[in-house]
Amino acid sequence: MFLTIFYMIATWMQSWRLSSLRARFQSILQDSETLKPSIMFYNPNKSLVKNGDANHVNILSSHLCCNSIDGKLGDLIWYQGNQQLYTIYPQQKVDVSDWLLFPRGKTIFPLFSHNNAQTSLLQNAKIYLLIETELQYYQYGSVTATKLEDYGLIITWITDNNFGVILETDLDHITRFFTTIMQGQLFINNGLYINRVACKYLMFTKNFLLYHLVTIIKIISCSQWPSYVNKLKQISQMAKSMSQQLPEKINETRGMELILEDPASILELPKINESTLAETSENNVISTPMTNLSIMSTAVNNTTDEELSQDSNHSINSTLLNSPGELPANSSHSELNKFPLQESLEENFTDIDITSRRHSLPDNNEIGDNNEIGDNNAKRPNILICADSAIVNDNVCSVLRTTLKENKYAIYPLSMQDAQKDMWMEQTNLIIVCGNVEPDVASQVVEFIVRGGKLLALCSDILKIFIPAFKTAEIRENELVRFSYGKWKYVCLLHHIFCYQASPVKTKFSQDLEESNFSRPPASPIPVSTNICDQSGKKHTFDLKILGSEETWHTPCILFANQLESGGQAVFSQIHLEVDPYQYEFEENKFTTLKDSNATRLEIFSDILSTHLGIEVDSQPKMNYTYSSGFFLGRHELKLEMMQRLKDILHPNDVLKTSKLEIQFCNTSAITKPASSAFLPVFIHRCPENFSTVTYFENLNTKEIGRLVIYADVMTSSNYVVNGLALHHGLAVIPYQQTKGQGRGDNVWLSPKGCAMFTLQLHIPIRSVLGDKISLIQYLTSLAIITAVKLKPGYQDINMKIKWPNDIYTGNTKIGGILVTSFIQSSNIICNIGVGINLSNTSPTTCINDIITKYNESSKLKLQQLPYEEFLARVFSEIESLLNIVQNGNLDHMYDQYYKNWMHTNAEITVILPDNSSQKVKILGIDHYGFLEVKGTNGKKFTVHPDGNSFDILKGLVVPKY
Repeated sequence: MFLTIFYMIATWMQSWRLSSLRARFQSILQDSETLKPSIMFYNPNKSLVKNGDANHVNILSSHLCCNSIDGKLGDLIWYQGNQQLYTIYPQQKVDVSDWLLFPRGKTIFPLFSHNNAQTSLLQNAKIYLLIETELQYYQYGSVTATKLEDYGLIITWITDNNFGVILETDLDHITRFFTTIMQGQLFINNGLYINRVACKYLMFTKNFLLYHLVTIIKIISCSQWPSYVNKLKQISQMAKSMSQQLPEKINETRGMELILEDPASILELPKINESTLAETSENNVISTPMTNLSIMSTAVNNTTDEELSQDSNHSINSTLLNSPGELPANSSHSELNKFPLQESLEENFTDIDITSRRHSLPDNNEIGDNNEIGDNNAKRPNILICADSAIVNDNVCSVLRTTLKENKYAIYPLSMQDAQKDMWMEQTNLIIVCGNVEPDVASQVVEFIVRGGKLLALCSDILKIFIPAFKTAEIRENELVRFSYGKWKYVCLLHHIFCYQASPVKTKFSQDLEESNFSRPPASPIPVSTNICDQSGKKHTFDLKILGSEETWHTPCILFANQLESGGQAVFSQIHLEVDPYQYEFEENKFTTLKDSNATRLEIFSDILSTHLGIEVDSQPKMNYTYSSGFFLGRHELKLEMMQRLKDILHPNDVLKTSKLEIQFCNTSAITKPASSAFLPVFIHRCPENFSTVTYFENLNTKEIGRLVIYADVMTSSNYVVNGLALHHGLAVIPYQQTKGQGRGDNVWLSPKGCAMFTLQLHIPIRSVLGDKISLIQYLTSLAIITAVKLKPGYQDINMKIKWPNDIYTGNTKIGGILVTSFIQSSNIICNIGVGINLSNTSPTTCINDIITKYNESSKLKLQQLPYEEFLARVFSEIESLLNIVQNGNLDHMYDQYYKNWMHTNAEITVILPDNSSQKVKILGIDHYGFLEVKGTNGKKFTVHPDGNSFDILKGLVVPKY
């Protein structure tokens, strides 16, 4: 009761404060143009206050104003300590001709923001705010920050001694923004500290646009702050110094270019009048979220700590991809960026990536010879996270890894751009949406659910699509609230909103104390069902159920929506179930409460996934991996040959260092430290207990490939052992289990027990048949995996096919993939071929030995399952056999066998023509460089290339423009 009264009083006081300040601002802005002042908020620079120099600077106006010297003090509106809010005459002007345009959409530079103009502004009453922040002062992780994009649109920025932005806003939003900073919330995006805010008159001529930004910036710690500031200054100074209207590259910052935007007209500050303001839509809601700065320390896109300070020394990188290009015989390492198709954006990825990230099967009517054993409609084991910030994405990843059944699901981020396409839907079991999403994204998510997909919405405005009544809910992010869900009662966690139901007075807090009479208005009832239209206009009915309610207002905070017809399901949570308590360790009250509730938080998250969304979770906490020592297998002479080759790069005690792993080759008498994620001891003269060397070498029919093996029961990734080093032609690194299996880029590679995994290093001469067409190595490897099974007597009818370019399928289910990274050393191309094939692991999809079992049931045969060591030996034998055939000039043999074992015979696909129109074509085969050859409706034959989408290489194929 007392808490309710307190909230009502707080609501009334907040409303009175906002209405009073708004009225004052309105009267100031109604003056004529000649008399209109600028409204100025000034907060002394922290460093100046500390040094006692705050009184020796011009506090009236900003040095960024071209008429600051003429500024005269008007009225003092408010002050507290050294902070003041006042008016200044004449109206201050800012020439932004040498400023940089602020990018639209989700950005990580110059600020973490979601600058999508999602805040509705009055079109006829826009105001421009100059916001200046300190660059000398940075306080890590101790306060909350205000998101500028929640108060308007960030349109331009500059950096000198301070960082400045121009925010396009209106009277209502400017009132709320000034109220926020007057209450002491002086930190904005990236932890920047406000020291001046002013309403300005802007003079636009031309602006510079930061173009093709691929460098990833993150704020990790105070030690990295100077490097971030230097990067801001460097780019801004370049815009100022440009005298020619030509693109200008920033040499010190790789991937950045400045170009001059088209001239823009002068933007004038309009006269504000009450009739204009009265047109405000009742549905416009002000969001005032707070982002904890300690969260901002989370890595963005897995960038390493050193990247922020390293502006140069990046290796030339490229992507050969999913298909390939021709490697000229005289190519050097620096020339690899001339290959066709995708260019790599990973700054520190120095190899050639010759595989796709993840693929799905085209529609069944577009695939020939496709007989599935098992569930044709089974979803892939992918969980996608579509978040409005990289920080939230990392938070969700963390709680998923803690909760999900091990090696059952692969977790991927889904960008807002990719979410607007269709490719991801067939790949996905569950999509998790966090924060604000664009209408096109919301439409795609609805389409996914009505097709039978599953959604978990964490504090997302996508709720408004399903239940329009909540469009008027008032938002107050990161509020501690008690709620109950199932058997868990009175749990205290961070709540996304202050008041779930529609407000007493539409979108505003109650301003009439007598009418409200301190009584809580009745909550808007939750409908028992809701109707949603898909993209074709068809209406779908969802049943709604309340799963959890908060205890203050007794309103729902967790909702469940179920579409019986398709099986689509959605859970909407306004509780921050993804937030780790330690993100608030510098805010004592929140940290203590969240830490006490943390175990319950994980239990609730797990229960939502398993009970309502059908996701398999671990019933017990995950145990840490115990890494094991490795074993160097093979003939003694070959071992000595490799060690002799490496003597110049070995460190003392026979230690070999790669970029991610330290390897020590040990004699039987050597004493080593225990194996770990960063250290792998490899015994030269011992044999492993869990790998039969007898079975392996008895079935290995090669001269070089697979004759040397580094085996370990548990290691991080087989690729870590060979990364960046030319060790030995034919060396195989075989882990029984991996903890950080790698897909392309930063994607995970599920590595359960029973999966046959290895990295094979091949040294291919540049001046050779395969060296001239190096991308074909992926086709050769995928074919070798198929023939390793089918050429075994009696196994020729086992259902395994190749999906172009290199995935292994049974029917519609993927059971294997290949990742090839390459670099050039001397006259050789060093290819590290990473392979993962489901051999004996039924989960997460199916496996070769399950296929054999089902084949036996249907054919009444008794084929034996393939032992682990025999399968690996047969694959290596087939790779060497095919490699010799190709290098001897018989490419046709490989092509013939590839076509016999692929799934695209006479398949039809849709491609994009140079004029952006689409056309149905029939697949004919692949050309000598691995591209798909097709025949159009007019009978014309041509080659198509992937468009670079990450989900389905056969969708979005484009005809190149020659």
